[in-house]
Amino acid sequence: MPKKAQNLEGTADIVSELDILWDTLLKRFNRMSRVYGFSKVETPLLEDCRLYENYYRNQPKRLDSLIRVGPEAHPAALRPSLLPSVLRAYCQHKVYEQSPLSKWAYSGQTMRQGTNGRIETRYEFGLEVFGDFNHLTEGQVIGGIWEFLRSLGLKDLVLEINHLGNEGCQDTYQEALKQYLGGKKYELCDACSDALQDRVLDVFRCDNLDCQSLFSEAPTILDFLDEESRNHFTSTLEALDELSVPYQLNNLHAGPEGFSRTNFIIKHKRKGATTVIGEGGYHEGLVRSLCGKPHNCFGFSGDLGLVRKLLEEERVVAERELKNDVFLVPLGELASKKSLRLFRDLTAEKISVYDHFGQSGVKNQLKQAQVYNAPIALIMGQKEAVDEMVILRDVKSGMQEIISYDKIVEEVKKRLGK
Repeated sequence: MPKKAQNLEGTADIVSELDILWDTLLKRFNRMSRVYGFSKVETPLLEDCRLYENYYRNQPKRLDSLIRVGPEAHPAALRPSLLPSVLRAYCQHKVYEQSPLSKWAYSGQTMRQGTNGRIETRYEFGLEVFGDFNHLTEGQVIGGIWEFLRSLGLKDLVLEINHLGNEGCQDTYQEALKQYLGGKKYELCDACSDALQDRVLDVFRCDNLDCQSLFSEAPTILDFLDEESRNHFTSTLEALDELSVPYQLNNLHAGPEGFSRTNFIIKHKRKGATTVIGEGGYHEGLVRSLCGKPHNCFGFSGDLGLVRKLLEEERVVAERELKNDVFLVPLGELASKKSLRLFRDLTAEKISVYDHFGQSGVKNQLKQAQVYNAPIALIMGQKEAVDEMVILRDVKSGMQEIISYDKIVEEVKKRLGK
């Protein structure tokens, strides 16, 4: 009698009907993505090996973990990470020619070969924005991920953030860091010693406590930022303050090679144990290595399987998904900042909001409100932001009225019948 079919060792099935944690996690992430205006993107399980050879070209150990399939003439590999595929898809389909701003959400299983030869799988999730956006959208990405994790009931979460500047800032800083660590190279682990000959910033990704103790007095990247980078970082932190997202400055955090400007990491710290849920940053360098030219893009990628494990340990469950209702129309920098708070207050009441913090005028944004069939548009300009007022517009009839900020959420709930 033939042996019953079983899943391969190292792989796992996700049967949401039988696993309420997975069911609520997936629905909650999809709901958050829609509320924050992200479109779902899916990429193939198999990719051309050259994609990962470019992505991991300075990380030979990662290349060794690829599970390769197919003939030698057309070598392919099972995806070990979703981010390279997402960046590849944006460039290959020339999405930038069709849309000035793209907000993508993605999730799915990845697979690689572990050092012991066994298959290792993860279920990754992430958000990525491309094109014409600024620090406000950047803050929104971080805020969306943070609120998603917090809404599940997870406690002991820590958001650490740093700024790596542009490539010029990084080059200057890495030379100074290399000089500092050069006199301590015999105290470093092998991985950190190798980093001194390549990407010096990788020393900050070392978990060796002896190495970490050597970094405490090292020069920090913040002292090497140019004025544009400093202003950008300040604006990002102000956006997080407006969203009431708590953060810790960590000038010893650096994302992987290809990350630039704002870099952040989300950790779970409990009973002396630290679990990295995921990290994010700007990815222009990665796009250039994959596609030949840079594109403005920023995002986060994490491990949903780890989130599920933490939920199980803390015996908490996530809530069910919601839908969209309101189109937010901020006009100008001050109004956009105030609209971030309005966005937070509305979503806190389970009112979903579509927004765009770019440079589009009010006419274009109201046209978009009609395209998205939003029944209500909330308009805030410079005057309304100063006076703490909001213009509520019925998208279908065009009728509008001015309402004070402290009453707008209840009025929206009333109009929506909530």
